Amino acid sequence: MTGAAWPGLLALAAAVLVWSPQARLTAHRVRSLRPTPEPAGVASVGPTRRRRWLLAGAAGVAAGLLVGGLSGAAVAPVVAVVGERWLRTTEEGGGADDRTTLLRELPAACDLLGVCLSAGVPVGTALAAVGAAVPAPLGPHLAGVAALARLGAEPRRAWADVPVELAALGRVLVRAGESGAAAAPALRALAADSRASLRAGTEAAVQRAGVWVLAPLGACFLPAFVCLGVAPLVLGIAAEVFR
Repeated sequence: MTGAAWPGLLALAAAVLVWSPQARLTAHRVRSLRPTPEPAGVASVGPTRRRRWLLAGAAGVAAGLLVGGLSGAAVAPVVAVVGERWLRTTEEGGGADDRTTLLRELPAACDLLGVCLSAGVPVGTALAAVGAAVPAPLGPHLAGVAALARLGAEPRRAWADVPVELAALGRVLVRAGESGAAAAPALRALAADSRASLRAGTEAAVQRAGVWVLAPLGACFLPAFVCLGVAPLVLGIAAEVFR
């Protein structure tokens, strides 16, 4: 490794340390000691974006120094931009993970709510009990709805701020509360539909994985077929034509 590459590697290591969760936790603790905290948009969005560009820029500098010359100067900004987009996509993937967890835990929560309501437990108490039993992020959402219900909020208002994945559950409980109909059958039907959707999604993911597993084989086989089968035939025909 050349001596010119060491500054880029040191910059990349420093950016990784800044990006690490422990560094973010330390920064959060330091901000919590301030008498006047920063606004939410400045405290969360700004530093996160700066950290992304710091890490991506350090990676670009390291790549440019490793390549060297004019090629390194051209590679560095490309690596920085691609790295920043990848980091941003990774952060946004956290929301997708939360949505997936909500959909995965929803059938069990519907079953538990159906059992509680069938036993005569009030809706607010059932939501609080199930919210304490199921894991996050579903549990805190149900507990929040139960807290709003205890404070006297209307059912529609209590369910207004839940994620879209819980909208069907909210409609079932709001409809049951307004009409007085039993909610347990509707909850069992919702749990069955949710499990069927999860099963269909899993099967589709398995089929996509099979396609991606075969992709490297196709990427290796097609060039070999062209080089060994098509190219000699084309060259032979061209030799006969231009003889």
